[in-house]
Amino acid sequence: MARMQDGAIDLTVTSPPYFNARSYSQYETVSKYIDVMDSIFNEIYRVLKPNRMCVVNISPVLVPRAKRSESSKRIPLPYYFVPMIENIGFDFLEDIIWVKPEGAAANRNGGFYKHRKPLSYKPNIITEYILVFKKPSKYLLDKDLKNTSLVEDGYERSNVWKMQPETTSKHSAPFPEALPDKIIKYYSYEGDIVYDPFIGSGTTAKMALLNNRKYIGSELSAEYVEIAKERLKQTKLF
Repeated sequence: MARMQDGAIDLTVTSPPYFNARSYSQYETVSKYIDVMDSIFNEIYRVLKPNRMCVVNISPVLVPRAKRSESSKRIPLPYYFVPMIENIGFDFLEDIIWVKPEGAAANRNGGFYKHRKPLSYKPNIITEYILVFKKPSKYLLDKDLKNTSLVEDGYERSNVWKMQPETTSKHSAPFPEALPDKIIKYYSYEGDIVYDPFIGSGTTAKMALLNNRKYIGSELSAEYVEIAKERLKQTKLF
């Protein structure tokens, strides 16, 4: 992002690495994790055009207990992200709930199912958050609205989106193609530049291409960069 000009991007769509959920996202504390995210999203704010959106897929993470005498805990990452991103200067717009099939969730309910003892209830987690932020402008959003790239019938009419998780990706934490596909259609125009600062296996870039948008992506893992390049090479446009 340091090589990008101010206001070069029309839309950011991303799912940042979750705190200590994978080997590539290990941090000593949640505070240090948020500090890193803060520095990245400050740059996103700089390169994004005014009146344009930054859309973040994020969810709480479960920290397993280290031993039997300790408790596991859930860290509510979305509730850390909202004030962090607002403090940078973004306006909070929407909280969209991604609902997965119950069979896709890790079973946290097994023990309670057997004994039904109060205080020990743990529901299976089948939701993630899609948080939509806008970079403010001196003028109203109406000035940027165009009569092009109109969204077709069948669009999501509520903030609850039911989508299958991705199960065939070579990435350890992919999001489904339907997620960036909807976001790109709803929050950008054909020919716009879509940016994913954690591009991983290239899902956002692929859906940008298929929706006649341009893309830019950043990724630290050389392995995932090669996966993304090959995936994009095989993407048939029309």
